[in-house]
Amino acid sequence: METFDVVIVGGGHNGLVAAAYLARAGCGVLVLERREVLGGACVTESPWPGYRVSTAAYLCSLLAPRIIHELDLVRHGLQIYRREASGFAPFPDGSHLLLYPDTARTQAELQRFAPGDVEAFFRFEEEIERAAAVLEPFLFAPSPSLGQVADAFTRAGIGSLFPELFEDSVRAALERRFRDERLMAVLATDGLIGTRAGVGDPGTAYVMLHHYMGRALGARGLWGYVRGGMGRISEALAASAREQGAEIRTGVPVARILTRGGRAAGVVTAEGGEIHARAVLSNADAAATWGLVDGPIPDAVEVALPSWQPEGVSCKINLAVTELPDFALLPGREPGPQHLGTVHLAPTMDFLDRAWRDCRAGRPSAEPMVEVYIQTATDPSLAPPGRHILSCFTQYYPRRPADGVDPDWERESYVRRVLEQLERQAPNVPGSIEHVQVLTPRDLEERFGLPGGHIFHGDILPERMFGERFGQRGAATVMPGLYLCGSAAWPGGCVSGIPGLNAARELLADWRAGGGPGREGAPRP
Repeated sequence: METFDVVIVGGGHNGLVAAAYLARAGCGVLVLERREVLGGACVTESPWPGYRVSTAAYLCSLLAPRIIHELDLVRHGLQIYRREASGFAPFPDGSHLLLYPDTARTQAELQRFAPGDVEAFFRFEEEIERAAAVLEPFLFAPSPSLGQVADAFTRAGIGSLFPELFEDSVRAALERRFRDERLMAVLATDGLIGTRAGVGDPGTAYVMLHHYMGRALGARGLWGYVRGGMGRISEALAASAREQGAEIRTGVPVARILTRGGRAAGVVTAEGGEIHARAVLSNADAAATWGLVDGPIPDAVEVALPSWQPEGVSCKINLAVTELPDFALLPGREPGPQHLGTVHLAPTMDFLDRAWRDCRAGRPSAEPMVEVYIQTATDPSLAPPGRHILSCFTQYYPRRPADGVDPDWERESYVRRVLEQLERQAPNVPGSIEHVQVLTPRDLEERFGLPGGHIFHGDILPERMFGERFGQRGAATVMPGLYLCGSAAWPGGCVSGIPGLNAARELLADWRAGGGPGREGAPRP
């Protein structure tokens, strides 16, 4: 029998963040990961010889700058770089839009594309920055109520933005500000990513704000790539944790969370090994975590869990191709601005709405929302010479299709429809494909343990995110010694590391109050 101060169930990026901070504070930490590779959905894998693919997560913005700095991740090999173009959107009417990280180039492009919305675009960015600055401190504390956030917005002099960004649909928020339907469609997808909702559903404006919160590249809302793929984040976190003394084991599934006297007391592995600990942190979702607990589940949790049934709607399609897409509206097979950012294939708000209505009826979208990312245009180390990876994030694909829908047939049909959308804009793509990897919500659930195949462990809509969940507001559950440190905990999904940081901070605060372990004078998160 082994004993540690803390056992962390799951070596996803949040669990690794928690491990690094706890070890840094002098705690004896053990991380147990069921897969042979660390990182959860934040991984780089080799499904085909010579290729290294960011299988699931693919972009970085929300990774908290303080985590990068405090855990010395750059020294451990992390390199996040900005994309020279933020996005390219071709449209059926023959027009196209390019967006850039710098103001001058974006302003010139908008003046060409949608001159009536130039001022509105930059005013919108200012509003997002002001709202994000008010919300940001709440991310590093137990989940606030919506009333607390509304009061903070009022004190900051932006009270009118609260209902628009926390209660409205992304459609209403954008239509209030912009005229051009095409521009709105490009911006709207940030309110839909990973979310089982449509453009007209209340709360999706907050999902958009959530995706603007990041500052990993210094500027708010700027998204970039990780050189070497997303797995480099997890590798750097693991290296930091190990340097501080944490022990990390892969290929070790946890079968049970032990309890003693009503509190978490360790784990039992799938092979029967018993490991005792003063606290257990779970990187799994709430339902999976409580399903591992070997004692009675508290009433507050038993009542709450049935209403928390995540259902993923995202399908990731990774393509290995022999050449870059040659877009009809911006031709070229050498890397150009059309290849460097997000390729948006969703031309109107009504298009997005139709895609959602199919899903709501239990069917994969007849015309899916498609976003394409081509990191190999700027990081050729990820593919053999002359080859590229098209990382396609698509919606909607329901985890639980309607009765009578054949999942296997729909899977093949859905991929064909995505490729047809690509072909309409870049006719050379289908003939350039060498390999295809498809990850429907069912695949994401089986491969990464994502509940219901949901990439965020549950929708990040305000009604789900703020206030009390499962009888808890922070990482600490209603069972003493048991903490959630994954995306099911506040402030939710995406590769931010903040749930892991918050869990480590809460545990250390609880132990300081009760005289728990830790190294005298050790840094605290």
